Amino acid sequence: MTKHILAATDGSEKAREAVAMAANLAKGLGARLTILHVVMHGLRAAEAGRLAEAERVLRRVTASAVPRMENRPVSMGDLFETSPGGIGEIVAVLGDGIAEEAADEARRIGASNVDTRVEPGDYAETILSVAEEIGADMIVVGSRGLGRFRGMLLGSVSRKIAQHAHCSVMVVR
Repeated sequence: MTKHILAATDGSEKAREAVAMAANLAKGLGARLTILHVVMHGLRAAEAGRLAEAERVLRRVTASAVPRMENRPVSMGDLFETSPGGIGEIVAVLGDGIAEEAADEARRIGASNVDTRVEPGDYAETILSVAEEIGADMIVVGSRGLGRFRGMLLGSVSRKIAQHAHCSVMVVR
């Protein structure tokens, strides 16, 4: 029986769908749900710009990242240019915001035992490591919808997780 589900999110649409699926499963099974957001080591500004299709999350967490700023940034580029802190601080705050937003949605769906984690590292390796550490019975991740050829060339986080996980894996398409 599934007692602990790990849902990984980057805040993207597919990840939100995966969190919703995991929340529904957790609700139905009475399972614990851990929401994980992984921050890639050495994140560059261009990668951070893709973080979570982040314009939506940006409005929610900007007040925490740059509390003394009079004119709140409206895009990731604006945030990186005007923030008094470094990119690492911004990415950490955005990561916390992404995880908390996912947890709030899971609770709205009806999952009652929801935790969040934000961890640095390689996406697939960190998801697998956290799943093992917390004793997850299932990992739920979204697919990125890459074409077959491109997916074969680059590999994907969901594919690596499915190949190496010690537990069941659900890839939400």
